[in-house]
Amino acid sequence: MIVEEEKIKIINFLQDFGCVTIEQLQILCEKPNYSFKEILSSNAVSLKGNIFVHNTKKIDKKMIAALDVLCKYKKRLIHFKKGYDPVYITFLTKNDTLYNIIVTDKDNEKGVLKLLNINPPYFQEADKYIVLFEDEESFDNIECCVPYLYCTYPEIKIVKSSDL
Repeated sequence: MIVEEEKIKIINFLQDFGCVTIEQLQILCEKPNYSFKEILSSNAVSLKGNIFVHNTKKIDKKMIAALDVLCKYKKRLIHFKKGYDPVYITFLTKNDTLYNIIVTDKDNEKGVLKLLNINPPYFQEADKYIVLFEDEESFDNIECCVPYLYCTYPEIKIVKSSDL
């Protein structure tokens, strides 16, 4: 059971981030095996398969991938916030390292590569980047001066890292 205050926090989270899987919500809220069905009664949220979606948003596979990465860092998190395409999430870890999770797809892949390769990169300053591409083809085209971890999605798979 979640209290009303938690329910409101989750709905506000969904309003900001748009969508989240049940599994991701369980990790981020530290409530394993909980269904979160109470948030559906608000009429602000719907459930599509295993994904909660705010009614003013749509399912965003890139956001789901970024949230998967965030869940992997959950034990080290201090704070996180939503960014805007292609920097989906920025988060700070307990050792004061600021990360940008950058997610691309085939439509904006070349543009993101150009922005990464500018020295310094175009994106807001971060100590490290986690870049997610749909395939491994773009890795050799990155010449970024900021340490980064190159991953593929939708199944998050680490391809290579540069000093991360």
